[in-house]
Amino acid sequence: MKYLFLYLPYLFLFITLFFPTKPWFLPSDQITYLYISSFFISLQTIVLIISKKDIFKEKSFVKYLPPNWSIAGFYFLLMLWFPIRNRNWGDGLLLLETNLLETKLFGFQFTLDEILESILHSKLTSILSYFQFDEDPILSYTILSYLAGILILSGFLWLGKKKQKNLSIFVLLSSGGILLTFGYAENYTLVTVAHLVLYLFLNQYAKDPKDSDTLLYGSTIIVALSMLFHLVSGYLVICLVYLWIFHSPKEKKLKHLVICTFLGSIILFPWFVYFSIFHDPTVDRNSTHLIHPPFYPIRRWVSTTHIKEIFSVLYWNVSFSSYFLIYQWRFQKEKWNQFIQKPNHKLLLVTTFAFILHGFLHNPQLGFPADWDLMGFYWLPITVLAFLYWNFEKELPVEWVPLLLFSVTLVMVSAFELSKTNPKDELVWQITKKAITKYSIENQSFIQSLPKEEKKFFAKGDFLFFKGEYITDQLCDFKEKESLIQSMKVHRKYWREGFLNGTFQSKEKLNIFLTEATKTNVLYLKSLEANKICHPKL
Repeated sequence: MKYLFLYLPYLFLFITLFFPTKPWFLPSDQITYLYISSFFISLQTIVLIISKKDIFKEKSFVKYLPPNWSIAGFYFLLMLWFPIRNRNWGDGLLLLETNLLETKLFGFQFTLDEILESILHSKLTSILSYFQFDEDPILSYTILSYLAGILILSGFLWLGKKKQKNLSIFVLLSSGGILLTFGYAENYTLVTVAHLVLYLFLNQYAKDPKDSDTLLYGSTIIVALSMLFHLVSGYLVICLVYLWIFHSPKEKKLKHLVICTFLGSIILFPWFVYFSIFHDPTVDRNSTHLIHPPFYPIRRWVSTTHIKEIFSVLYWNVSFSSYFLIYQWRFQKEKWNQFIQKPNHKLLLVTTFAFILHGFLHNPQLGFPADWDLMGFYWLPITVLAFLYWNFEKELPVEWVPLLLFSVTLVMVSAFELSKTNPKDELVWQITKKAITKYSIENQSFIQSLPKEEKKFFAKGDFLFFKGEYITDQLCDFKEKESLIQSMKVHRKYWREGFLNGTFQSKEKLNIFLTEATKTNVLYLKSLEANKICHPKL
Protein backbone atom coordinates (compact mmCIF):
# COMPACT_ATOMS: atom_id res chain seq x y z
CA MET A 1 0.00 0.00 0.00
CA LYS A 2 2.85 2.37 0.83
CA TYR A 3 4.47 1.86 -2.55
CA LEU A 4 1.16 2.20 -4.38
CA PHE A 5 0.71 5.54 -2.61
CA LEU A 6 3.86 6.82 -4.32
CA TYR A 7 2.38 6.14 -7.75
CA LEU A 8 -0.90 7.98 -7.23
CA PRO A 9 0.42 11.46 -8.22
CA TYR A 10 1.64 10.09 -11.55
CA LEU A 11 -1.68 8.36 -12.15
CA PHE A 12 -3.60 11.49 -11.19
CA LEU A 13 -1.71 13.55 -13.74
CA PHE A 14 -2.20 10.88 -16.37
CA ILE A 15 -5.97 10.75 -15.77
CA THR A 16 -6.45 14.54 -15.76
CA LEU A 17 -4.85 14.76 -19.20
CA PHE A 18 -7.93 13.06 -20.62
CA PHE A 19 -10.53 15.26 -18.93
CA PRO A 20 -12.96 16.88 -21.41
CA THR A 21 -11.80 20.29 -20.18
CA LYS A 22 -8.11 20.83 -19.59
CA PRO A 23 -7.46 21.85 -15.94
CA TRP A 24 -6.01 25.33 -15.53
CA PHE A 25 -3.20 23.97 -13.35
CA LEU A 26 -1.70 22.10 -16.32
CA PRO A 27 -0.64 24.95 -18.64
CA SER A 28 1.51 22.86 -20.99
CA ASP A 29 0.42 20.41 -23.69
CA GLN A 30 -0.73 16.84 -23.21
CA ILE A 31 2.22 15.14 -24.86
CA THR A 32 4.71 16.91 -22.58
CA TYR A 33 2.94 15.66 -19.47
CA LEU A 34 2.68 12.15 -20.91
CA TYR A 35 6.43 12.01 -21.47
CA ILE A 36 7.12 13.38 -17.99
CA SER A 37 4.74 10.92 -16.33
CA SER A 38 6.15 7.96 -18.24
CA PHE A 39 9.73 8.84 -17.41
CA PHE A 40 9.16 9.34 -13.70
CA ILE A 41 6.97 6.25 -13.34
CA SER A 42 9.90 4.28 -14.75
CA LEU A 43 12.36 6.05 -12.48
CA GLN A 44 10.13 5.49 -9.45
CA THR A 45 9.94 1.78 -10.23
CA ILE A 46 13.70 1.46 -10.63
CA VAL A 47 14.37 3.30 -7.36
CA LEU A 48 11.89 1.14 -5.45
CA ILE A 49 13.39 -2.07 -6.85
CA ILE A 50 16.93 -1.01 -5.97
CA SER A 51 16.00 0.14 -2.47
CA LYS A 52 13.95 -3.01 -1.81
CA LYS A 53 16.79 -5.33 -2.81
CA ASP A 54 19.05 -3.56 -0.36
CA ILE A 55 21.72 -2.88 -2.97
CA PHE A 56 21.42 0.86 -2.49
CA LYS A 57 24.22 2.48 -0.50
CA GLU A 58 22.97 5.78 0.89
CA LYS A 59 26.36 7.09 1.98
CA SER A 60 27.82 6.60 -1.49
CA PHE A 61 24.77 8.23 -3.06
CA VAL A 62 24.75 11.24 -0.73
CA LYS A 63 28.45 11.82 -1.32
CA TYR A 64 27.75 12.69 -4.95
CA LEU A 65 24.73 14.91 -4.31
CA PRO A 66 25.19 18.64 -4.94
CA PRO A 67 24.80 20.86 -1.86
CA ASN A 68 21.53 22.71 -1.50
CA TRP A 69 23.15 26.10 -2.05
CA SER A 70 24.40 25.09 -5.51
CA ILE A 71 20.97 23.75 -6.46
CA ALA A 72 19.39 27.00 -5.28
CA GLY A 73 21.91 29.06 -7.24
CA PHE A 74 21.26 27.16 -10.45
CA TYR A 75 17.51 27.38 -9.88
CA PHE A 76 17.75 31.15 -9.51
CA LEU A 77 19.31 31.29 -12.97
CA LEU A 78 16.25 29.43 -14.25
CA MET A 79 14.06 32.04 -12.55
CA LEU A 80 15.87 34.72 -14.53
CA TRP A 81 15.59 32.66 -17.71
CA PHE A 82 11.84 32.07 -17.46
CA PRO A 83 10.14 35.20 -16.07
CA ILE A 84 6.36 34.84 -15.82
CA ARG A 85 4.82 36.93 -18.60
CA ASN A 86 1.39 35.34 -19.07
CA ARG A 87 -1.04 38.12 -18.09
CA ASN A 88 -3.92 35.70 -17.54
CA TRP A 89 -2.28 34.63 -14.29
CA GLY A 90 -2.77 37.19 -11.55
CA ASP A 91 -4.42 40.58 -12.01
CA GLY A 92 -2.47 41.01 -15.24
CA LEU A 93 -2.75 44.20 -17.25
CA LEU A 94 -5.28 45.73 -14.85
CA LEU A 95 -2.74 45.67 -12.02
CA LEU A 96 -0.03 47.23 -14.19
CA GLU A 97 -2.43 49.85 -15.50
CA THR A 98 -3.64 50.89 -12.04
CA ASN A 99 -0.12 51.01 -10.67
CA LEU A 100 1.21 53.22 -13.47
CA LEU A 101 -1.87 55.47 -13.58
CA GLU A 102 -1.77 56.24 -9.86
CA THR A 103 2.00 56.63 -9.91
CA LYS A 104 1.79 59.28 -12.62
CA LEU A 105 -1.21 61.08 -11.11
CA PHE A 106 -0.46 60.88 -7.39
CA GLY A 107 3.22 59.97 -7.08
CA PHE A 108 2.62 56.38 -5.98
CA GLN A 109 -0.09 53.77 -5.78
CA PHE A 110 -1.64 52.87 -2.47
CA THR A 111 -4.58 50.85 -1.29
CA LEU A 112 -5.59 49.76 2.19
CA ASP A 113 -5.50 46.12 1.11
CA GLU A 114 -1.79 46.16 0.30
CA ILE A 115 -0.25 49.40 1.52
CA LEU A 116 3.46 48.59 1.47
CA GLU A 117 3.31 46.25 -1.53
CA SER A 118 1.68 48.89 -3.74
CA ILE A 119 3.77 51.81 -2.45
CA LEU A 120 7.12 50.03 -2.79
CA HIS A 121 6.39 48.76 -6.29
CA SER A 122 5.20 52.14 -7.56
CA LYS A 123 8.00 54.06 -5.83
CA LEU A 124 10.57 51.78 -7.42
CA THR A 125 8.99 52.52 -10.81
CA SER A 126 9.47 56.25 -10.16
CA ILE A 127 13.08 55.77 -9.02
CA LEU A 128 13.93 53.70 -12.09
CA SER A 129 12.28 56.30 -14.31
CA TYR A 130 14.45 58.99 -12.69
CA PHE A 131 17.51 57.00 -13.78
CA GLN A 132 16.22 56.90 -17.37
CA PHE A 133 14.74 53.41 -17.27
CA ASP A 134 11.45 52.85 -19.06
CA GLU A 135 8.56 53.99 -16.88
CA ASP A 136 7.02 50.55 -16.77
CA PRO A 137 5.85 48.86 -13.55
CA ILE A 138 6.72 45.47 -15.04
CA LEU A 139 10.36 46.28 -14.34
CA SER A 140 9.78 47.15 -10.69
CA TYR A 141 7.58 44.10 -10.13
CA THR A 142 10.21 41.91 -11.77
CA ILE A 143 13.04 43.28 -9.63
CA LEU A 144 11.16 42.92 -6.35
CA SER A 145 9.92 39.46 -7.34
CA TYR A 146 13.50 38.31 -7.90
CA LEU A 147 14.59 39.97 -4.66
CA ALA A 148 11.85 38.01 -2.89
CA GLY A 149 13.17 34.87 -4.57
CA ILE A 150 16.67 35.47 -3.26
CA LEU A 151 15.35 36.05 0.25
CA ILE A 152 13.10 32.97 0.21
CA LEU A 153 15.86 30.72 -1.14
CA SER A 154 18.23 32.13 1.48
CA GLY A 155 15.68 31.58 4.22
CA PHE A 156 15.28 27.91 3.35
CA LEU A 157 19.02 27.43 3.02
CA TRP A 158 19.44 28.89 6.49
CA LEU A 159 16.64 26.69 7.82
CA GLY A 160 18.34 23.58 6.46
CA LYS A 161 21.92 24.62 7.13
CA LYS A 162 22.67 21.52 9.22
CA LYS A 163 21.98 19.17 6.30
CA GLN A 164 23.36 20.60 3.09
CA LYS A 165 23.43 17.48 0.91
CA ASN A 166 20.00 15.90 1.23
CA LEU A 167 18.08 17.57 -1.66
CA SER A 168 15.77 19.29 0.83
CA ILE A 169 15.81 22.56 -1.14
CA PHE A 170 13.83 20.70 -3.82
CA VAL A 171 10.89 20.62 -1.38
CA LEU A 172 10.67 24.39 -1.83
CA LEU A 173 11.31 24.21 -5.56
CA SER A 174 8.56 21.62 -6.02
CA SER A 175 5.89 24.09 -4.87
CA GLY A 176 4.01 26.09 -7.48
CA GLY A 177 4.00 29.01 -5.06
CA ILE A 178 7.69 29.56 -5.85
CA LEU A 179 6.56 30.96 -9.22
CA LEU A 180 5.76 34.17 -7.34
CA THR A 181 9.50 34.78 -7.48
CA PHE A 182 9.90 34.25 -11.24
CA GLY A 183 9.69 37.96 -12.04
CA TYR A 184 5.95 37.73 -11.39
CA ALA A 185 3.94 40.96 -11.51
CA GLU A 186 1.70 40.89 -8.44
CA ASN A 187 1.39 42.39 -4.98
CA TYR A 188 1.99 39.09 -3.18
CA THR A 189 5.76 38.69 -3.39
CA LEU A 190 6.98 40.86 -0.53
CA VAL A 191 4.23 39.76 1.84
CA THR A 192 5.29 36.17 1.18
CA VAL A 193 8.78 37.08 2.36
CA ALA A 194 7.26 38.64 5.48
CA HIS A 195 5.37 35.41 6.13
CA LEU A 196 8.56 33.39 5.77
CA VAL A 197 10.24 35.66 8.31
CA LEU A 198 7.39 34.85 10.70
CA TYR A 199 7.73 31.10 10.14
CA LEU A 200 11.48 31.22 10.67
CA PHE A 201 10.95 33.28 13.80
CA LEU A 202 8.35 30.86 15.17
CA ASN A 203 10.56 27.90 14.36
CA GLN A 204 13.45 29.50 16.23
CA TYR A 205 11.73 30.89 19.33
CA ALA A 206 8.80 28.53 19.92
CA LYS A 207 11.29 25.82 20.87
CA ASP A 208 11.98 27.59 24.18
CA PRO A 209 8.69 28.10 26.03
CA LYS A 210 10.46 30.09 28.75
CA ASP A 211 11.10 33.05 26.47
CA SER A 212 7.42 33.85 25.95
CA ASP A 213 7.95 37.63 25.80
CA THR A 214 10.20 37.47 22.74
CA LEU A 215 7.93 34.92 21.08
CA LEU A 216 4.68 36.85 21.53
CA TYR A 217 5.99 40.38 21.00
CA GLY A 218 8.13 39.43 18.02
CA SER A 219 5.32 37.49 16.37
CA THR A 220 2.91 40.38 16.89
CA ILE A 221 5.29 42.85 15.28
CA ILE A 222 5.95 40.59 12.28
CA VAL A 223 2.23 39.88 11.75
CA ALA A 224 1.38 43.59 11.98
CA LEU A 225 4.09 44.47 9.45
CA SER A 226 2.85 41.65 7.22
CA MET A 227 -0.63 43.18 7.34
CA LEU A 228 0.83 46.44 6.08
CA PHE A 229 2.19 44.53 3.10
CA HIS A 230 -1.13 42.79 2.51
CA LEU A 231 -4.30 42.43 4.57
CA VAL A 232 -4.50 38.71 3.86
CA SER A 233 -2.00 38.50 6.71
CA GLY A 234 -4.88 39.34 9.02
CA TYR A 235 -5.65 35.63 9.12
CA LEU A 236 -2.40 35.21 11.04
CA VAL A 237 -4.16 36.78 14.02
CA ILE A 238 -5.38 33.20 14.55
CA CYS A 239 -1.75 32.26 15.14
CA LEU A 240 -1.33 35.14 17.60
CA VAL A 241 -4.41 34.02 19.53
CA TYR A 242 -3.01 30.48 19.65
CA LEU A 243 0.31 31.82 20.93
CA TRP A 244 -1.46 33.81 23.63
CA ILE A 245 -3.54 30.82 24.76
CA PHE A 246 -0.82 28.15 24.76
CA HIS A 247 2.47 30.01 25.08
CA SER A 248 1.63 32.84 27.44
CA PRO A 249 2.03 31.86 31.12
CA LYS A 250 -1.06 32.38 33.23
CA GLU A 251 0.57 35.10 35.30
CA LYS A 252 1.55 37.03 32.14
CA LYS A 253 -1.61 36.62 30.08
CA LEU A 254 -3.07 40.07 30.78
CA LYS A 255 0.31 41.76 30.30
CA HIS A 256 0.88 39.97 27.00
CA LEU A 257 -2.62 40.79 25.78
CA VAL A 258 -2.24 44.50 26.51
CA ILE A 259 1.28 44.87 25.13
CA CYS A 260 0.61 42.80 21.99
CA THR A 261 -2.55 44.80 21.29
CA PHE A 262 -0.60 48.01 21.77
CA LEU A 263 2.25 46.88 19.49
CA GLY A 264 -0.12 45.86 16.71
CA SER A 265 -2.10 49.07 17.03
CA ILE A 266 0.85 51.48 16.89
CA ILE A 267 2.14 49.72 13.78
CA LEU A 268 -1.17 49.53 11.89
CA PHE A 269 -3.38 52.43 12.92
CA PRO A 270 -1.14 55.35 11.85
CA TRP A 271 -0.97 54.01 8.29
CA PHE A 272 -4.68 53.28 7.99
CA VAL A 273 -5.74 56.55 9.61
CA TYR A 274 -3.33 58.61 7.51
CA PHE A 275 -4.38 57.17 4.15
CA SER A 276 -8.06 57.12 5.10
CA ILE A 277 -8.30 60.70 6.39
CA PHE A 278 -5.25 62.91 5.94
CA HIS A 279 -3.44 61.94 2.74
CA ASP A 280 -4.33 63.76 -0.48
CA PRO A 281 -5.91 61.85 -2.14
CA THR A 282 -7.46 59.57 0.44
CA VAL A 283 -7.95 55.90 -0.27
CA ASP A 284 -10.68 54.88 -2.70
CA ARG A 285 -13.27 53.42 -0.35
CA ASN A 286 -15.16 51.80 -3.21
CA SER A 287 -12.37 49.41 -4.14
CA THR A 288 -10.90 48.12 -0.89
CA HIS A 289 -11.61 44.64 0.44
CA LEU A 290 -11.23 46.02 3.95
CA ILE A 291 -14.58 47.80 3.61
CA HIS A 292 -16.13 45.38 1.13
CA PRO A 293 -14.75 41.90 1.97
CA PRO A 294 -15.59 39.43 -0.83
CA PHE A 295 -16.63 36.39 1.19
CA TYR A 296 -17.66 33.21 -0.57
CA PRO A 297 -21.48 32.84 -0.58
CA ILE A 298 -22.54 30.67 2.36
CA ARG A 299 -24.94 28.65 0.23
CA ARG A 300 -22.01 27.56 -1.95
CA TRP A 301 -19.58 26.63 0.82
CA VAL A 302 -20.30 22.96 0.30
CA SER A 303 -20.46 22.65 -3.46
CA THR A 304 -18.64 20.77 -6.18
CA THR A 305 -17.33 24.00 -7.67
CA HIS A 306 -15.90 25.26 -4.39
CA ILE A 307 -14.25 21.94 -3.54
CA LYS A 308 -12.79 21.73 -7.04
CA GLU A 309 -11.39 25.26 -6.75
CA ILE A 310 -9.79 24.54 -3.38
CA PHE A 311 -8.26 21.28 -4.58
CA SER A 312 -6.98 22.89 -7.79
CA VAL A 313 -5.21 25.67 -5.90
CA LEU A 314 -3.78 23.16 -3.43
CA TYR A 315 -2.49 20.95 -6.25
CA TRP A 316 -0.96 23.85 -8.15
CA ASN A 317 0.66 25.53 -5.17
CA VAL A 318 1.91 22.77 -2.94
CA SER A 319 1.04 19.28 -4.18
CA PHE A 320 4.27 17.49 -3.24
CA SER A 321 4.63 18.89 0.27
CA SER A 322 0.97 18.21 1.07
CA TYR A 323 1.18 14.68 -0.27
CA PHE A 324 4.45 14.01 1.54
CA LEU A 325 3.01 15.13 4.88
CA ILE A 326 -0.21 13.16 4.37
CA TYR A 327 1.88 10.06 3.74
CA GLN A 328 3.80 10.56 6.99
CA TRP A 329 0.58 11.06 8.93
CA ARG A 330 -0.98 7.96 7.37
CA PHE A 331 1.90 5.49 7.30
CA GLN A 332 4.49 6.80 9.79
CA LYS A 333 2.24 7.64 12.72
CA GLU A 334 4.78 7.20 15.49
CA LYS A 335 7.42 9.29 13.76
CA TRP A 336 4.79 11.83 12.69
CA ASN A 337 3.50 12.24 16.24
CA GLN A 338 7.04 12.71 17.46
CA PHE A 339 7.58 15.40 14.82
CA ILE A 340 4.31 17.27 15.14
CA GLN A 341 4.36 17.41 18.94
CA LYS A 342 7.13 19.98 18.80
CA PRO A 343 5.65 23.42 19.55
CA ASN A 344 7.28 25.10 16.55
CA HIS A 345 5.77 22.51 14.22
CA LYS A 346 2.34 22.87 15.81
CA LEU A 347 2.50 26.59 15.14
CA LEU A 348 3.14 25.95 11.46
CA LEU A 349 0.02 23.79 11.42
CA VAL A 350 -1.92 26.66 12.96
CA THR A 351 -0.72 29.11 10.30
CA THR A 352 -1.61 26.55 7.64
CA PHE A 353 -5.11 26.31 9.07
CA ALA A 354 -5.39 30.11 9.08
CA PHE A 355 -4.66 30.41 5.37
CA ILE A 356 -6.73 27.36 4.46
CA LEU A 357 -9.57 29.18 6.19
CA HIS A 358 -8.86 32.16 3.95
CA GLY A 359 -8.87 29.89 0.91
CA PHE A 360 -12.24 28.54 1.99
CA LEU A 361 -13.93 31.83 2.90
CA HIS A 362 -12.57 34.24 0.27
CA ASN A 363 -14.43 34.54 -3.00
CA PRO A 364 -11.99 34.45 -5.96
CA GLN A 365 -13.55 37.26 -7.97
CA LEU A 366 -11.27 36.88 -10.99
CA GLY A 367 -11.61 33.11 -11.12
CA PHE A 368 -8.79 30.79 -12.10
CA PRO A 369 -5.98 30.79 -12.98
CA ALA A 370 -6.03 34.54 -12.25
CA ASP A 371 -6.54 34.12 -8.48
CA TRP A 372 -4.16 31.19 -7.94
CA ASP A 373 -1.82 33.40 -5.91
CA LEU A 374 -4.36 35.10 -3.64
CA MET A 375 -6.11 31.86 -2.75
CA GLY A 376 -3.02 29.79 -1.97
CA PHE A 377 -1.07 31.49 0.80
CA TYR A 378 -1.03 28.23 2.73
CA TRP A 379 1.60 26.92 0.31
CA LEU A 380 4.44 28.41 2.32
CA PRO A 381 3.72 27.05 5.83
CA ILE A 382 2.99 23.62 4.33
CA THR A 383 6.25 23.76 2.39
CA VAL A 384 8.21 24.83 5.48
CA LEU A 385 6.64 21.98 7.46
CA ALA A 386 7.49 19.43 4.75
CA PHE A 387 11.02 20.86 4.49
CA LEU A 388 11.50 20.45 8.24
CA TYR A 389 10.18 16.90 8.12
CA TRP A 390 12.51 16.02 5.26
CA ASN A 391 15.41 17.24 7.40
CA PHE A 392 13.92 15.48 10.42
CA GLU A 393 14.46 12.13 8.68
CA LYS A 394 17.67 10.44 9.83
CA GLU A 395 18.22 8.96 6.39
CA LEU A 396 17.49 10.39 2.98
CA PRO A 397 13.98 9.21 1.95
CA VAL A 398 15.24 7.84 -1.36
CA GLU A 399 11.88 6.42 -2.44
CA TRP A 400 10.51 9.98 -2.47
CA VAL A 401 13.25 11.45 -4.65
CA PRO A 402 11.62 10.54 -8.01
CA LEU A 403 8.31 12.10 -6.94
CA LEU A 404 10.14 15.15 -5.63
CA LEU A 405 11.99 15.62 -8.92
CA PHE A 406 8.73 14.97 -10.78
CA SER A 407 7.08 17.86 -8.92
CA VAL A 408 10.06 20.16 -9.53
CA THR A 409 9.87 19.30 -13.23
CA LEU A 410 6.17 20.15 -13.38
CA VAL A 411 6.87 23.54 -11.82
CA MET A 412 9.61 24.25 -14.35
CA VAL A 413 7.40 23.17 -17.24
CA SER A 414 4.77 25.60 -15.96
CA ALA A 415 7.38 28.35 -15.67
CA PHE A 416 8.47 27.72 -19.25
CA GLU A 417 4.89 27.90 -20.54
CA LEU A 418 3.98 30.99 -18.52
CA SER A 419 7.12 32.81 -19.65
CA LYS A 420 5.69 32.96 -23.16
CA THR A 421 4.23 36.33 -24.08
CA ASN A 422 1.02 37.03 -25.94
CA PRO A 423 1.92 39.54 -28.69
CA LYS A 424 -1.51 41.14 -28.58
CA ASP A 425 -1.39 41.57 -24.80
CA GLU A 426 2.04 43.15 -25.09
CA LEU A 427 0.78 45.52 -27.79
CA VAL A 428 -2.27 46.43 -25.71
CA TRP A 429 0.03 47.16 -22.77
CA GLN A 430 2.27 49.42 -24.87
CA ILE A 431 -0.80 51.30 -26.10
CA THR A 432 -2.18 51.49 -22.56
CA LYS A 433 1.07 53.04 -21.33
CA LYS A 434 0.74 55.71 -24.03
CA ALA A 435 -2.87 56.25 -23.01
CA ILE A 436 -1.87 56.69 -19.36
CA THR A 437 0.79 59.24 -20.25
CA LYS A 438 -1.61 61.17 -22.48
CA TYR A 439 -4.40 61.01 -19.92
CA SER A 440 -2.25 62.16 -17.01
CA ILE A 441 -0.94 65.16 -18.97
CA GLU A 442 -4.42 66.23 -20.07
CA ASN A 443 -6.29 65.63 -16.81
CA GLN A 444 -3.79 66.10 -13.97
CA SER A 445 -4.89 69.65 -13.13
CA PHE A 446 -8.61 68.84 -13.18
CA ILE A 447 -8.18 65.79 -10.95
CA GLN A 448 -6.15 67.81 -8.46
CA SER A 449 -9.03 70.30 -8.24
CA LEU A 450 -11.42 67.63 -6.95
CA PRO A 451 -11.96 66.92 -3.25
CA LYS A 452 -9.31 64.52 -1.98
CA GLU A 453 -11.96 61.90 -1.16
CA GLU A 454 -13.05 61.76 -4.83
CA LYS A 455 -9.78 61.94 -6.76
CA LYS A 456 -8.90 58.26 -6.97
CA PHE A 457 -12.42 57.06 -7.65
CA PHE A 458 -12.94 59.67 -10.35
CA ALA A 459 -9.60 59.03 -12.03
CA LYS A 460 -10.17 55.29 -12.14
CA GLY A 461 -13.57 55.62 -13.83
CA ASP A 462 -12.59 58.50 -16.09
CA PHE A 463 -9.54 56.69 -17.37
CA LEU A 464 -11.61 53.57 -18.01
CA PHE A 465 -13.74 55.48 -20.52
CA PHE A 466 -10.75 57.38 -21.91
CA LYS A 467 -8.85 54.15 -22.47
CA GLY A 468 -11.89 52.45 -23.99
CA GLU A 469 -12.23 55.23 -26.54
CA TYR A 470 -8.47 55.47 -27.13
CA ILE A 471 -7.90 51.76 -27.77
CA THR A 472 -11.15 51.09 -29.64
CA ASP A 473 -10.15 53.80 -32.11
CA GLN A 474 -7.01 51.76 -32.88
CA LEU A 475 -8.85 48.50 -33.55
CA CYS A 476 -9.59 47.23 -37.03
CA ASP A 477 -12.95 48.45 -38.29
CA PHE A 478 -15.99 46.51 -37.11
CA LYS A 479 -19.71 47.16 -37.17
CA GLU A 480 -20.14 48.60 -33.67
CA LYS A 481 -16.85 50.51 -33.54
CA GLU A 482 -18.15 54.07 -33.89
CA SER A 483 -21.13 53.53 -31.60
CA LEU A 484 -18.83 52.06 -28.94
CA ILE A 485 -16.51 55.07 -29.17
CA GLN A 486 -19.47 57.43 -28.86
CA SER A 487 -20.77 55.49 -25.85
CA MET A 488 -17.39 55.87 -24.15
CA LYS A 489 -17.42 59.62 -24.82
CA VAL A 490 -20.94 59.98 -23.44
CA HIS A 491 -20.14 57.95 -20.35
CA ARG A 492 -17.05 60.04 -19.74
CA LYS A 493 -19.05 63.24 -20.06
CA TYR A 494 -21.71 62.07 -17.60
CA TRP A 495 -19.03 60.73 -15.24
CA ARG A 496 -17.36 64.12 -15.04
CA GLU A 497 -20.66 65.96 -14.65
CA GLY A 498 -21.70 63.59 -11.90
CA PHE A 499 -18.72 64.64 -9.81
CA LEU A 500 -18.98 68.34 -10.63
CA ASN A 501 -22.67 68.74 -9.81
CA GLY A 502 -22.76 66.20 -6.99
CA THR A 503 -25.14 63.79 -8.72
CA PHE A 504 -23.09 60.80 -7.65
CA GLN A 505 -23.49 61.69 -4.00
CA SER A 506 -26.63 59.63 -4.46
CA LYS A 507 -25.68 55.96 -4.31
CA GLU A 508 -28.79 55.08 -6.28
CA LYS A 509 -27.89 57.33 -9.22
CA LEU A 510 -24.27 56.22 -9.09
CA ASN A 511 -25.28 52.55 -9.22
CA ILE A 512 -27.60 53.18 -12.17
CA PHE A 513 -24.78 54.86 -14.07
CA LEU A 514 -22.27 52.14 -13.19
CA THR A 515 -24.68 49.45 -14.37
CA GLU A 516 -24.92 51.05 -17.80
CA ALA A 517 -21.20 51.78 -17.93
CA THR A 518 -20.42 48.16 -17.06
CA LYS A 519 -22.48 46.98 -20.03
CA THR A 520 -20.47 49.25 -22.31
CA ASN A 521 -17.20 48.08 -20.80
CA VAL A 522 -18.18 44.45 -21.40
CA LEU A 523 -18.81 45.30 -25.06
CA TYR A 524 -15.40 46.98 -25.19
CA LEU A 525 -13.65 43.95 -23.72
CA LYS A 526 -15.42 41.62 -26.15
CA SER A 527 -14.50 43.82 -29.11
CA LEU A 528 -10.89 43.99 -27.93
CA GLU A 529 -10.78 40.21 -27.76
CA ALA A 530 -12.48 39.69 -31.11
CA ASN A 531 -10.66 42.30 -33.20
CA LYS A 532 -7.06 42.97 -34.09
CA ILE A 533 -5.28 46.27 -33.54
CA CYS A 534 -4.77 47.74 -37.00
CA HIS A 535 -3.90 51.34 -36.16
CA PRO A 536 -1.55 51.28 -33.15
CA LYS A 537 -0.41 54.68 -31.87
CA LEU A 538 3.00 53.96 -30.41
